[in-house]
Amino acid sequence: MRYYCPGCWKDFAEDLAQCPECGLNIRHFYDSKDYCEKLILALSHPERQTPLRAAWILGQRRERRAVSALIELVRRTDDVYIATAAVEALGKIRTPEALAFLGTQTDVEVRMVRAAARRIVEADHGEGAC
Repeated sequence: MRYYCPGCWKDFAEDLAQCPECGLNIRHFYDSKDYCEKLILALSHPERQTPLRAAWILGQRRERRAVSALIELVRRTDDVYIATAAVEALGKIRTPEALAFLGTQTDVEVRMVRAAARRIVEADHGEGAC
């Protein structure tokens, strides 16, 4: 098992209270966050499955607070699966900001992201899914 500092994402073999790399008090940091904030933080986790799961959970919970972080994730990741998971989460959250962003993704080069965004935008406009 590996443990990660949420400040610098350094990984350790043991559960440390303080990060030896950046000095963050890890336990205090996590204790000060609610579940949604922890999921948003997990979108930046270096282990690939973690942002995938976090995006899915945020979408299932329809966490409006996650919209900006999910948009940023789509913009910064080069992982098509993570970007698609974030797009799908935004489609479930369906705020005006999320839907406006998804409208900008309907012509992107990455086929999976484009298809997911089109499906959501078309469903939102009552045209049904492709």
